[in-house]
Amino acid sequence: MAFLFELLPLLAFVIAFKLWGIYVATAVITAAVVLQMAIRLLRRMPITAVHKASAVIMLALGGLTLALHDDRFIIWKPTIFYWVVALGLGIGQLAMGKPVLEMLVGNQFKLSEERWRRLTWVWIAMLTLLGILNLFFAYNYSRSFWVNAKLGLYGLFVLFAMAQTAWIIVRWNGIESEEALEDSTKAAAPKDVT
Repeated sequence: MAFLFELLPLLAFVIAFKLWGIYVATAVITAAVVLQMAIRLLRRMPITAVHKASAVIMLALGGLTLALHDDRFIIWKPTIFYWVVALGLGIGQLAMGKPVLEMLVGNQFKLSEERWRRLTWVWIAMLTLLGILNLFFAYNYSRSFWVNAKLGLYGLFVLFAMAQTAWIIVRWNGIESEEALEDSTKAAAPKDVT
């Protein structure tokens, strides 16, 4: 259900675009993001830095699109969002010396700091690629194709996140604690003196 709540503004944008065009769709998604944030506040749902960044970027670029009647602003919104998050992850990792992705995910997974670092760089690469693909579709295809691609890129992002989660669970999660347990068992085992 939470996934559908996150997806609603984008779905509203796609439907409004198909029915009324880019400017009505921009007004609809801007209003949907404001409504979504209001619902989060009223229901005391968590509002992450990513939610805030997305809302601010949407309001700024959606507002410019409508005020200047120039759809290039709304076209750049996904790219700017992806690149801002990628930049935040990269700067956070380099400046703080600690993977920001670990802080965002919280205690859901137990990974070594090195694994968090590697995972953060994978996320930075994926977000950068999504931003590039958005611009590629926007400037090389029709607006209708771009809107469909925008939905497809969101789907690709969700699949990537799900695959990363599954990979962590299967491959990495808890490995450090198992290795520590194995090491302590070896240390406690009696030595063969023969």
